[in-house]
Amino acid sequence: MIWANKFRPKSLMGIVGQPNLIAELHQIVIGELPMQHYLLFSPEAGTGKTSVAHALARDLGWQIVTFNASSKRERGIEFVEDTIIPMCRSGIKERIFLLDEADQLTDAAQSALKGVIENANGYFILTCNRLPKVSRWLQSRCQVRTFNAIPKQEMIEQLLKIAGKTGHGGISQTSVEVIARAHSGDLRNAIGALQTYCGLKGRPAESFLDSLTAPHSDFSKFLMICFRDKDYSVALPMLKGDVRHQIREVFKYAVNSPAKVNSKMRVIESAIVSERDLLAGVDEEVVRHNFVRLLVSEGQA
Repeated sequence: MIWANKFRPKSLMGIVGQPNLIAELHQIVIGELPMQHYLLFSPEAGTGKTSVAHALARDLGWQIVTFNASSKRERGIEFVEDTIIPMCRSGIKERIFLLDEADQLTDAAQSALKGVIENANGYFILTCNRLPKVSRWLQSRCQVRTFNAIPKQEMIEQLLKIAGKTGHGGISQTSVEVIARAHSGDLRNAIGALQTYCGLKGRPAESFLDSLTAPHSDFSKFLMICFRDKDYSVALPMLKGDVRHQIREVFKYAVNSPAKVNSKMRVIESAIVSERDLLAGVDEEVVRHNFVRLLVSEGQA
């Protein structure tokens, strides 16, 4: 089982790094504040937005219905009209509609939500990493709360706890610090990296830690910009230096990372295409541009 899911906090009191928001939501749980619609924003991934929504629902004893706008099937107007609207018109009030990655909703879908949120039987919690991509109207109907990157020391403490609970209490403080530092505020991916590391022994474990150190630190950001933001113009200048070396380093980072299998496959396939092109004598700048294009594109490389 994926550790990030296994050890997801069961209660608001288990959430780390967001003390002010947790205090506010606890007031809702004990009846001191009314429940409202929320938009949870953080520029970084893995700060606990989704976990907070699930923990709040559990503490309230409410049902939670989850959607993810990063899926093509759940980002367009048809999805809002055919699924969300009918569901919101009936049923109990004591439930939460969690819409992850709301910044990936189409403009038409966001417009269709206008009348839904105000009249829904239930409450919406939206999450996003790019606040300007969420319409001002949706923002105005929600309580917008910004998440902090989780402090390094709190990440280290959580990683050590998880290591102990999984039979890896002997892990060194230094190894955990390397993992926490490499994932800078992103606890979810840090837990994934911890799980990968704990599954390795000897030289492979050492090589994995080496892949997380400074020279590779930008590869995580590079792949996030390719896969999540799909921003070719920002990603391209990040792939600088010797093209073959850089592509191989991205490849090594990706396959040793806790990324999803589909993401790893896209990197592998894109790297294979690039290696073939280089061997065939294709200009290095063309290869560089094409490698980024393949990663940014919606389809498989």
